[in-house]
Amino acid sequence: MKTSKKKAKETAKVVLSDDPVKPDDQLILSQEELDEVYGNGLFVKEPPTPHAKVIYSNKQKTFLPKKEINNCIKLFELKSTLFHRESMNAIIQIENELCRKPENLGTDEIMGENITEEGEEEEYIDPLALDLNIDDVESVEDVNEEFMHENMEVGEEGEVESISTDLKNEPEEEIESRVLKKVSDESFLSLPVTKLCTVVKLKNKFNFFDRVSQTKKILMRNKDTQTPVTKKFDFAAFVSPSDIYGTYEVDYAIQKEEKEKEMREKLAAHMGKRKNKPRKKMYIEHDEMKYELLNAAKILEKNISLNATDAIAQDFRYYEDPSDQFRDRGEGTLMLMWTMVYEEEKKLIVTDITWSPDYFDMFAITLSIPLGELKFTESPDIGYVCLWVLKNSSYPDYVAHTQSGAMCLSFHHDFGYLLAVGLRDGNLAVYNVSLLKNEPQYSTHSAGTKIMASVMQVVWCKNLPTGEMNFFSVSEDGLVCQWILMQNELMKVVRMSLVIDMYPEIELGGIKQTYYARGTTIAFNPTEPEIYLIGTVEGYIFKCNTEWSCYVQRFKAHEMPINRIDFNKFDSNIYLTCSEDFVIKLWEDKSEVPLIIFDLQTGLTDVRWSPFSSSVFCVITVDCRVLFYDLDVSTKNCVCEQLIHPTEKYRLVRLAFDRRVPMIVVGSSRGTIVTYKLSPNLRAIMKSPKKGVQIPTETLELEKLHTVLNSVRE
Repeated sequence: MKTSKKKAKETAKVVLSDDPVKPDDQLILSQEELDEVYGNGLFVKEPPTPHAKVIYSNKQKTFLPKKEINNCIKLFELKSTLFHRESMNAIIQIENELCRKPENLGTDEIMGENITEEGEEEEYIDPLALDLNIDDVESVEDVNEEFMHENMEVGEEGEVESISTDLKNEPEEEIESRVLKKVSDESFLSLPVTKLCTVVKLKNKFNFFDRVSQTKKILMRNKDTQTPVTKKFDFAAFVSPSDIYGTYEVDYAIQKEEKEKEMREKLAAHMGKRKNKPRKKMYIEHDEMKYELLNAAKILEKNISLNATDAIAQDFRYYEDPSDQFRDRGEGTLMLMWTMVYEEEKKLIVTDITWSPDYFDMFAITLSIPLGELKFTESPDIGYVCLWVLKNSSYPDYVAHTQSGAMCLSFHHDFGYLLAVGLRDGNLAVYNVSLLKNEPQYSTHSAGTKIMASVMQVVWCKNLPTGEMNFFSVSEDGLVCQWILMQNELMKVVRMSLVIDMYPEIELGGIKQTYYARGTTIAFNPTEPEIYLIGTVEGYIFKCNTEWSCYVQRFKAHEMPINRIDFNKFDSNIYLTCSEDFVIKLWEDKSEVPLIIFDLQTGLTDVRWSPFSSSVFCVITVDCRVLFYDLDVSTKNCVCEQLIHPTEKYRLVRLAFDRRVPMIVVGSSRGTIVTYKLSPNLRAIMKSPKKGVQIPTETLELEKLHTVLNSVRE
């Protein structure tokens, strides 16, 4: 029992003790060893990177050293004004604080007295007593200059305090006491100290107090000027021997006229009959009087004609065929209005018809001798350009005689008084129908500008970026030309040649000959004015661009000459073609396969889309019939068929729709022009319902056309 009690007391003593529980093999360390601090260093070991990398240069055909890429990336860097006390910058700063002015430096005795006075508390080292090699140590001034360049940075005023101002403001006793500092042996051994240590005055860049004067800093500013950009125009012209000859001919004629004028003036002055000015005034008055009389006569003639055809004018204005409501869907009739004939030349053929863009009751026609009746031994070829007005059906309002047969014409879409005309001999002319004279304002006469074959069609296009008006022409020699209206002449630009491949190839003298297709018609895309289509006698269709000198697309459309290409007025991707092979084809843009083919079993001369309905078009035949088709009603049968003239004497040639009034004009081979009014069923348009959302008519017409075409595609 006593032994157990003793063991319990021993355990109790162990538990109650403040000493920690230690194992038997615990290492016993002294207090100094326990207080010693051990530092842990973390080091990053970069993976080994290959050196002397090279890369092959295809440009120099050799191997070049590749730049080494450092694996370290500096994410953040901040400059500070604090130094580590053992760094080089801190040691230099301590050195500058230990230095004194030369006049306050004493002998070694004074320095020894100062050391003995303070020797009881701290031990100081005399920097001047160090055995250093002065040659190996930099001067204090050099060190101070490096210190100033490295450590004096621009900041806010008052941040950096100069050492010179601190030493200057303190008393001398404090300066002497601050010279001696307690430093380690290592730091003093690295100090570049000399026997004479001068205090470097560090200037504060932001303290301007000690400066006597300061000039104002002149700010330099750049002032730029630019002159207005001068406009530049490109001029290009084709020069040929015929052009040079024609220019000399014109200049010689002008010189001859001037010489004759001088001779007449000399003779008049010699004979005392120099009265040119009164004659000019009388001539001008005569012209003005003639113009006024002509206008008065035209107005009187229009009134007489209107009175004679008052019933026709009333029907044109008010009458609508009531029988359409009893016919089947889409079927209609044509009502005869005015018949016009140029009495002086009844045997001429109507070659082209176009409506005026300014006046709804005015249209122009061209007349020429039929090609089969043209004599080759003589040159009796004549032509006329006539302007007709519905108010006067007895005589044309404007007549211009041409030197050759007039084949085609076109009104300018913005300036309705300009009329471009193409002739059979290859010349072109531009008439100003608002003037009194019947001579062309622009024309081509020299051999260098005219075309070598008959001009088949002319079409005005949008103005050039420089503002000049221009039009395109297609002719039977296979050339597509652009004609630009300059100040006094027509400038010719050959855009492209219609070249086709023929098998077998033609060779003359062992040289292969190029075969040019003969153009017959040209049509511009309404929504894309730079795109146009050309039909040829060989049955090809060329799709071209005004900016290119070659065609975009070419394909065989018909087996015989194409007489007309016409774009749909509501969808420019749809167009019609008619040919003398008795076939009308409906095409879609960028496709060489027709969507619909209409075989009429007779010759076709012209076809036009209706401007009122997207699915209605009209076609005229050689046997003097006018046919209307409505795709929304039927793609096989026509909705209107009417005989215009007796088939024995007449032949229908051209057709034109008036886009503002429901009327068509048909020209025949005897110079006769007939006008017809469309019945309501032939000009019916889609209308949105009165109740609900109002949809534009153009959108409804497009939907109607696309519905028909989709059913055909399926």
